[in-house]
Amino acid sequence: MSKLVDKFSHYLNHSRPLKRFSDGLFIIAIAISGFTLLLTQYEKSKLPPGVCPIQQRTELYYLSIGLLLVAVVFSLFDGKNKKES
Repeated sequence: MSKLVDKFSHYLNHSRPLKRFSDGLFIIAIAISGFTLLLTQYEKSKLPPGVCPIQQRTELYYLSIGLLLVAVVFSLFDGKNKKES
């Protein structure tokens, strides 16, 4: 457990703020995607055949896709900063 804490501490102390922001957005997007998937599967089990449960949660799908795209864009900008240094 100590090695994990050391690695996390090293990450916080030695990574750029833009990298941490991008990683945070990515983690949030993955969490929202997982929640949406579980919620969709739960609702699908309660619905009759032929009914689409995805139409009820489109805002969560769009939110997770948008956050993933923003995280990718920020990670691209962070890569350019490292090459300049």
